Order: sequence, then C-alpha cells, then structure tokens
Amino acid sequence: MKEPVSIRACDPRATDEEVAQAVFRAAEDVGGVADLFAGKRKVMIKPNIGTNDVRLHLGRQVALTDPSVLRATVRLIRRHFDGEIVVGEATTGHRCQDVYARIGHKLDDLGVRVVDLKDGPFVELPLDTGLMFDRYVVAKELAEADAVVSVAKMKSHLSAGATLCLKNLFGMTPTHRYGSPRNYLHAPVRLPRVLADVGQLFPPALCVVDGLVGQTGREWRGEPVETGLVMVGRNVVATDATAMRLMGMDPELDYGAFPYHFDRNPIVLAAEAGLGSPASADVDVRGDVPLGVRQQFTVDRALTDEFARVRRSLAEQVEVYERRRDELVREHRGKFVALADGELLGVADTVGGLGNRDEMLKKFGRDHGILLKQVLPREDEDERLEVYQAA
Repeated sequence: MKEPVSIRACDPRATDEEVAQAVFRAAEDVGGVADLFAGKRKVMIKPNIGTNDVRLHLGRQVALTDPSVLRATVRLIRRHFDGEIVVGEATTGHRCQDVYARIGHKLDDLGVRVVDLKDGPFVELPLDTGLMFDRYVVAKELAEADAVVSVAKMKSHLSAGATLCLKNLFGMTPTHRYGSPRNYLHAPVRLPRVLADVGQLFPPALCVVDGLVGQTGREWRGEPVETGLVMVGRNVVATDATAMRLMGMDPELDYGAFPYHFDRNPIVLAAEAGLGSPASADVDVRGDVPLGVRQQFTVDRALTDEFARVRRSLAEQVEVYERRRDELVREHRGKFVALADGELLGVADTVGGLGNRDEMLKKFGRDHGILLKQVLPREDEDERLEVYQAA
C-alpha cells in the first residue's frame, strides 16, 4: 500500500481560518485521521518552537511553527479526540512556555496544556532496535503519551539537510540529560542515527508540515522562502521525503550528495530502521499541488574533507575509550568525559559541565574529533560503539 501524503496550496497572506481549512482538506485527502486517535488517552503535539528565533515574513513565522498551523492541527485532532492534549518542546536557552507565548500561540480554549520537556521527572526508555543507543532519557510527560503528532516547519538544516517531521522530534530530547543544545547527541555519527532512533521511539501518528513560509540555508536565522503550502501525512518518512522533493532535495541520496554534507541522510536511516519508504513510487501524493520542486532550498555547508576527518578521529577516540575503559570507570564512573587525540580533556558530572562544543572545537582546533562520552562499565554500555568504525 502506498502511503498517502497531501499537499495543499495556502498563501501565507491567507487568514488563519483559511489556513485551518487548508489543513483540514489535506487531512481529508489522507483520510483515516479519526482512527489514529481512537482509544487514546493522551496526545503529545511537538511543534517546532525550540528557540527564540521569532521572525515574521508576510505575517507568518519564518523559523518556527506558525500559530495558525498549530491551532488548525489541534482543532483537527479535537474533531476526533476529547482526551488530554499536551504541547511539548525541550527548548534550548529559553522556557518553552515563554517561546510559545512570544510567538503568539493561544490554545487554552481548546483544552491544551503546554509543557517544557526539559523539566523532570525523567524516565529511561529502552530501544532494542536502536541504531546509536539502546536506551534514551525522556520526560515522563512524553513517555506517558499514547500518540505523538509532529507539526514541523519546512526549512533547511546544516547537519540533516532538512528540518521536517522526523528532525522535529529531536527537540523532545531533554537538555538536562544531553546538554544544551543537545551537544551529546548533535554530533557526527550520532545525530542522523539518533534521529532514526527517536523516530522509532515516538513514530508520529500524524505529520503536519507548515510550509506557509519556509526557511532556506540553515535551521536558525536563515532566509525566508515563500512556499505557500501545508502538508499532512500519516507516515513520517513518506511525509518528509515528499516535502524534501518540494524543496529540491532528493530524500533517497546519502552522505556526499547535496544536501547531506555533514553525515548520513536521516531519512535513509529511518527507512532502514523500518519507519517507511522515501521512494516516490511508494507515496500516494494527493491534494492540489503537483509534486515537483516548489522552491530550491539551499544548505549553507559545503562538502569538505573535514567531516570525514572528524569521523575518523572519533573512531580513534572510541578505540582509546575502549582501551582505557577500566581505568576511566574506576576514576570517573557515571561521569562525562571529553577525549581528543588520545587525551582526556575534561571530566564533569553532566554534559553541560564539559562546556560548549563550539568552544572546545575552537580551543583544541576544528580538525580534532572530540568525543563526549559517559563513562560506563561494559555491562551497562548504552551506545553502539561499533558504529564508529563503520561510519
């Protein structure tokens, strides 16, 4: 069966009600929305409101999910679901509720709570099929959700190529555990595989893409693109692959090809993990916008040898870690260490205690692959370290 994905035209100058009607029509094109929430108790909606990059173009948000699209999504869900709806994000540098308010989101009348997913309490979730880790720490609020809905912004991403519904899920991982801005996970080798892992932990029941105004070049502080559309799908890989084609990106290519200049293509990895197919032959595109390049998006990152060198260096640091594990466990069990060129650069109780990754890269040189690693005995190891040798 082909996965249905709908693309509906919607001018950014449209009224909020016209935006809502475009989202509703796209959902009707896809069908089966009521079944997605049947028997559920708690729905977690993850919009893209991860930082304070609040900018408007033609009256619509450039980098963050527009209030009209988020509200339309909640209204759509409320047609079929009268249980608990929570909007959650583990923002970096700001309180989620503060960013939510500054953007202008208002959902109280629809019975929605707003939570910051970097607040505790936290739980640890196992993932036997993890590509990078076999367990992740998440907020208990998120772990208790019966369904997750990803309401993404259509924009470029320096490391992942594009920020869409899969990448949007990354913003649910708590900075309390993984550093801010998640520098433990947002690293070569780890990042694309972690995106596939989070997609396995929380496969979205519904995917909505805000393409009223897109953003090209990068994920934050990029240039606006007048794409004029909204999208709805039920499968995250099919939805993101279709969106990427509209952005002039090929979702079936991989590292070395545009726009995958940093590392592996997360969509390909997610497909390999069984989350769906990015092939156009496996997607049933519906709606009133023909599939084709809507606007050519760019990524402000060139393909260089630097990232290949960093990956090789990281693999070497993993070998150092493995050789020194017993010593490190004796002295620093449970703590986080930074390793580069075979040297121990720092030790801290938390990832954040090691300092900002960019600061460390500047201090020790950009050619150095700095491995941030929690020190664990072999029997407790949660990372698939063999991946570094194959990367």
